[in-house]
Amino acid sequence: MVAATTRRTFQMLENESLWQLATRIDGLLTDAGIPYTVAGGVAVSLHGYRRNTVDLDLILRSEDSDAFRTTLETDGIEWIADAREFRTADGVAVQVLIAGESSGPGQPTVLPDPSDERCQLRIEGLRVLSLAELIQSKIACGLGNLRRTHKDFADVVELAAIHNLDGSFARFLHKSVRPEFRALVRRSKS
Repeated sequence: MVAATTRRTFQMLENESLWQLATRIDGLLTDAGIPYTVAGGVAVSLHGYRRNTVDLDLILRSEDSDAFRTTLETDGIEWIADAREFRTADGVAVQVLIAGESSGPGQPTVLPDPSDERCQLRIEGLRVLSLAELIQSKIACGLGNLRRTHKDFADVVELAAIHNLDGSFARFLHKSVRPEFRALVRRSKS
């Protein structure tokens, strides 16, 4: 049996416009020479946990913010100031995270520089956070925001199960999130 791709998953979930936006933005940013990395729910899906999500989270460098905004607006993707996000004409949102900022409120981990090839890989043609960086950011975000804890921790548990990770994977994570990762893995196996 062939595993479903993220594109196929979004088609089945009637959310193909999100996939189309991700590939469209990849082309725009690649052409403009703007480094980016996919994070959030799309990254989780690209790493194998097929779940739906409603927006595209991208990590950018702060010095690329103006060029990013110009690139998207030139292509018809509008900045919505009240929501602090970009949106396509059909309502798909793009959330921007800035490299070097905290991965979660009050957490010591920071979002990686999207120009650092060690922190990312290409999956289905998109630049996506490495598995370790994704798990680290999900745990930090969950620890820093109680309203996100259940979703972010569930993503970590599912990614650990899909990739057959055990507590030893914690060595690839920032020391501040290692205990929570080990606890999540341990609880998920009981």
